[in-house]
Amino acid sequence: MFKSIRWKITGLFVILVVITEIILSACILIGTVNYFHKDFKETISEVFNTDTKNELYEAAKTVAAPQEYVDVNNNVIIDTSSQETFEKIKYIMDYNISGLAISKSRFYAILDGKSGNVVYSSNNIESVEKTAVVNKALEGEETIKASISSRVMDYAIPLKSNDNIKYIVYVNDNEQTQNDFVYSMLLIMLYIIVASAIVSALIGNILSKSITTPIQSLTVNAKKLADGDMSALSPAESDDEIGNLTNSLLYLANAKRETTEAIQNEKTKVETILQNMNDGILAFDMKGKLIHVNPEAKRLLKREYLDDIDFDRFFKEINANISLGDLVYMKPDVSIEREIKLDDQYLHLSFANSMTNNKVSGVIVLIHDITKQEKLEHSRRDFVANVSHELRTPLTTIKSYSETLSLPNISREQQVRFANVIVSEADRMANIISDLLTLSELDENQAYIKPSENIDIRKMLENLVDRMSLQAKKKEQTLTYTSITDVPIIKGDYGCLERVFVNIISNALKYTPNGGTIEVFSSRVYSDITVKIKDTGIGIPADKLPHIFDRFYRVDKARNRDTGGTGLGLAIAKQSLESSFNGGIKITSEYNKGTEVTITIPVK
Repeated sequence: MFKSIRWKITGLFVILVVITEIILSACILIGTVNYFHKDFKETISEVFNTDTKNELYEAAKTVAAPQEYVDVNNNVIIDTSSQETFEKIKYIMDYNISGLAISKSRFYAILDGKSGNVVYSSNNIESVEKTAVVNKALEGEETIKASISSRVMDYAIPLKSNDNIKYIVYVNDNEQTQNDFVYSMLLIMLYIIVASAIVSALIGNILSKSITTPIQSLTVNAKKLADGDMSALSPAESDDEIGNLTNSLLYLANAKRETTEAIQNEKTKVETILQNMNDGILAFDMKGKLIHVNPEAKRLLKREYLDDIDFDRFFKEINANISLGDLVYMKPDVSIEREIKLDDQYLHLSFANSMTNNKVSGVIVLIHDITKQEKLEHSRRDFVANVSHELRTPLTTIKSYSETLSLPNISREQQVRFANVIVSEADRMANIISDLLTLSELDENQAYIKPSENIDIRKMLENLVDRMSLQAKKKEQTLTYTSITDVPIIKGDYGCLERVFVNIISNALKYTPNGGTIEVFSSRVYSDITVKIKDTGIGIPADKLPHIFDRFYRVDKARNRDTGGTGLGLAIAKQSLESSFNGGIKITSEYNKGTEVTITIPVK
């Protein structure tokens, strides 16, 4: 309970009030006791003034002391033959008795100057205690004693006659009145202290509640503010400390919210960038522990879970040939590059240090997929090699036959045959160069420069099938065209699309044996024009299909040369459809059973 500020304030308030009451009561009690002692001294001083003392001294000189003796019955008998003179001392004292404020606790007595026995007392006592004051009076010294340490307040004045102490006038106050008064005051003060404690507890509780209740409410609302509930507090109307604290909390909460929102926005931006980067990101601390990874890194590294990897062990596994120690002393603006092959992927790794307060705090690894670039580079090298090979072969043939023609003993028949071979090889070179130029135009999108024409695909296919039927008859092949549904007229490069169909139908005629069948169909499926060329030819092995559209690729190189192919026809057809018509081409085939080529052209 006393952990609460409310009860601490209440308790402290009660303690302060009680201590104050106790101190005040003690001061009052001490003051009261001092008052009684002071009053006693003042009373004695006023009653036993110089005149009274002189009267008493004169009376003592003329008064004979009464004689005491014991009778047969052991009774003390006082000789009162001097009763008249004794009455004079008593008269003086009785005259001043009102000034002494005689009461049940205060009396005066006339004592015998030799023995200290009581001769007369105002309260009829027979003896008095031989106090220090009485003893000093018996020695002839006037004495008064009234202090807190003494049990009684008393005063004694010796009366002499002929240097002999005849009588002692003695005043005694046993402090009964004082003690009764003090006791009464103690009870009253005790009641006051108890009442003050109760009242101060109530008042302290009310005062502390007026302080702690707003603080408790403020504490609850502060927790709500910390949880993001900005409606928990409203600006304070008062200008006291609680109001200032409330406004300060509001200001702090608003500042925190703005800072948190700014940080969260920046964090979201960074996370969004990292999560959607085309490059993989790995972040390690200086112990080699992974602290961040984005989805692209998992995809490139082909690992769904990377949280448990260690820098040195992981990059040793993927043959990156680098360790954390290689990066510790690397300059901030310098990076280390590595290239690795992971299965069928080529990855470029860039290692750089991350800095915090001008100290290396970790390592950032940037992973870039360069598989496409590597394949393009490989294709470029293969393309150059294939072009060189394709052009070198007819050139070699032309050179050989030309050298042979220059010999003197060559017959006319051989000259004609050699000249025909030279012309055939020259035509082959021209076809290769023409196809290369076509590919170059397609690569540079030059086909779009040509003006668009209306193209009726049904008529185009009818004319092509009719024109190429003569070639089919030479091999006793059946070439047919069927229009399944009407197809709309489209706009585009007429010659380009015709070249595509010619290339596909020509391949079907070339690789279909004698007596085979080549069927051409056209239809509209939803928003696409579909053209299919189906043959019963020799087909294409399944492992060759993925490469069928590569430039200079031949399923059977020797057979392709025999048929005059360059290995560029399908590549040209595919690129022509994609660049000029946003179309596509797909080939399905079963070896020794036939091939089906499907061409799709979207209709706007």
